[in-house]
Amino acid sequence: MSVAIIDGSPACVRGCGNFSTKGVSLTPRRTLAPVASLFLVSLSIVATAGPAQAGHVSCGQTILVDTVLDGNLTCNVGLTIGASNITLDMAGFTLTGNAATADGPGILVQGRTGVTVKNGTVTLWDAGVAIVGGSGNTVTGMRALDNRGTTLTDFGDGIALFSSNSNRVTNNQVRNNGPYDGIGVVGGDFNVIDSNQVADNNQASNNTSGIRLENLGFNGANDNVVTNNQVSRSGLDGIQVFAGGSRNQIKFNAVFASPRDGINVFAGGASNVIEGNSLRSNGQSGIRIRGAAGSFPAPSGNQVLRNSSLGNGQFDLRDDNPNCGTNQWQGNQGLTLTPPCTKNP
Repeated sequence: MSVAIIDGSPACVRGCGNFSTKGVSLTPRRTLAPVASLFLVSLSIVATAGPAQAGHVSCGQTILVDTVLDGNLTCNVGLTIGASNITLDMAGFTLTGNAATADGPGILVQGRTGVTVKNGTVTLWDAGVAIVGGSGNTVTGMRALDNRGTTLTDFGDGIALFSSNSNRVTNNQVRNNGPYDGIGVVGGDFNVIDSNQVADNNQASNNTSGIRLENLGFNGANDNVVTNNQVSRSGLDGIQVFAGGSRNQIKFNAVFASPRDGINVFAGGASNVIEGNSLRSNGQSGIRIRGAAGSFPAPSGNQVLRNSSLGNGQFDLRDDNPNCGTNQWQGNQGLTLTPPCTKNP
């Protein structure tokens, strides 16, 4: 079960449990369904298609060795990485799905470590690249475009990490995916999301975010690093730290033209560092630290340092907690702010 806090009310994202859903603004995903459902998909692929050889790859194959694609593929079933410590180099080619829901991810990395997926395009799948479990994988130089999921598939991301730690998502172009996000970390820790271009992920005006660190139940996404990304024209917020997310570093990103907030931290978020970001033309707030909600306490011990937040719709700097609680705001640039403690010298 994953719960976000929207406008003071808990909103279920992966199964509702006993939480109130009054004021829900995010589409729910089922509890841990991606792990179970993707495992079944993976078994099906292994049963129907043999291991790929280095070089030529066919639809639905399981990649077991270092592989360089030799052409574009249009498929009903994507590719599965079936071994650790291998590289899938797409060599600039495109893997295209069928534009219908329930075709799964274009590339699935499940329970593997040390895998690299690089240098290609994945488009028209439920998700572009999905990493489920495992750790220490890399997605780099990819273009994740026009991927669509639904609550029935648990997908709707350009690049998604589910319950997976210490991965690197770097130097990718992620555009026009939804309804969840461009890049999503769901219940994962110590991941690095760096130097990506994340634009036009706006398939649901009340849900889709550019980058979001999503919790599973009361377990937040913790200790992740989100740096040097350009995030623009998301459906809801630019960068979100969901309920309970702690010790994440959100630094040196440029976030603009989100309908609601550029960067926000929901209830229960603790000791996150938001530093050196540039925020412009977001519909409500540039940076917002929300208050307590439901079973989650007020965000605490967060540091908002040396950000430039200007020209946002309601507030450039906003903390919903009286006198900012234990959150520290220091050296930020903003013209509209609430309360006064959000702009300290």
